[in-house]
Amino acid sequence: MDIEFICSDPEVLEHFPVKPSKKTIGDWLKKLPNETSVPSENLEFRTIKECMPAMDMMTAGYTIFNTYELDINPITKSGYEDYRVSSNNMDYVTTHHHAQCPVKIDNKKKHFIKIHQPWLVKTPPGYSCLFIQPFFELETRYRLMPAIVDTDKHDLPVLLPGYAVNSDKFVIEPGVPLVQVIPFKREDWTMKIKEAPARSSKLKFYLDGMYRKLFHAKKKWN
Repeated sequence: MDIEFICSDPEVLEHFPVKPSKKTIGDWLKKLPNETSVPSENLEFRTIKECMPAMDMMTAGYTIFNTYELDINPITKSGYEDYRVSSNNMDYVTTHHHAQCPVKIDNKKKHFIKIHQPWLVKTPPGYSCLFIQPFFELETRYRLMPAIVDTDKHDLPVLLPGYAVNSDKFVIEPGVPLVQVIPFKREDWTMKIKEAPARSSKLKFYLDGMYRKLFHAKKKWN
């Protein structure tokens, strides 16, 4: 299956190309051993590197990066948390009013920042994409709101709305991972709820790495 990332800006293409997410995992994870210990507590255990569901999430799909430096200063204005934003490309960022998504966040009425990322994403017929901020980047300054887009039909770059987590001023630097783009096939589903009888599982016969050995399927994102 092919997914296309299309951009009309040659400098973005050169300096901030989209990459498979498996090539963008953080240094903290690269340096982390598969096993570790806490000698003072006489503990030994495997790290998150051995958790296949977490690793599959971190390496899923493709990563779009921030392209213009954004200097964001949260301010309180007329009862809302608003923003003063500076950038060398002010067309790159706009805002949404709180009333467009009227939920309180940390008991505050927040307006929303909207990043105009430059990539048009195209998938084959019947395939959509999940756009989601890389969770394991452990970004604490801002949140980008996840969305599902029918990228087989949508013919414009997807905008990325979000908000500041607290009132501290911060900068989103060029090259920072913004979102993972994870394609999936659209299908119709019907929910069923069943009472399950007690059952036996092969898990009990394995010492460790049970999920990897019994259930995990390798995924390819190139």
